[in-house]
Amino acid sequence: MSRHGTQDRKRRLEHRYVGQGASSSQDLLVLVARLFELSKRSAARADGNWSTFTYAGLPMLLAALQALVVEYEHLLNPGGPTVPADINRPEFVEQYRIPENLASDLDDLIELRNEIMHPAHVPTGTSDNWPEYLRRVKNLGLLNSTGTPNGDYDLLGQIASHRLFEWAIGVTRSLYEVVILSDSRRTPLFVEFLQTFDSVWFSNLPGGVLW
Repeated sequence: MSRHGTQDRKRRLEHRYVGQGASSSQDLLVLVARLFELSKRSAARADGNWSTFTYAGLPMLLAALQALVVEYEHLLNPGGPTVPADINRPEFVEQYRIPENLASDLDDLIELRNEIMHPAHVPTGTSDNWPEYLRRVKNLGLLNSTGTPNGDYDLLGQIASHRLFEWAIGVTRSLYEVVILSDSRRTPLFVEFLQTFDSVWFSNLPGGVLW
């Protein structure tokens, strides 16, 4: 069955059609914030970390980031690039001069999203059921793990981690900031978007926020 959605979306970004457009990145981010609050509650009822809400949160974070780029470069930038950068491609890192460590975080976040959206949750060929190409994430202590090197939860079971969700929000916030501050002329139009990360749903402790 032929699917034409990719080309249709590309044409919308290549051509500035007459019609209705709007900012949606913050709608997606508020959804993530609500998922994060549910994740905290779920983790608290379990072992303090286990949360399947991460499966929904990580893809939505990257959707919010891509929406921000479209808004920043297309909706409110008539003279901008023909097509806003794809956050999944090297051009995004190059265009916004994203620091190396943050770019590595982005790569890992994209791959974690891919593991959720394109499940291949069969044995990984490793003793701890975690793929080697994502070893950096596990070494950061972000996963839902037994801590046993010769036997751990399955791949998606390890991704079901509130700590991982929290880390992903921090990475996305840093990427938001890089994009928003990249052009001093447009920064004032978007800087308030960062305040969403300070919402009550993203709070870590009463009276305090994560970032």
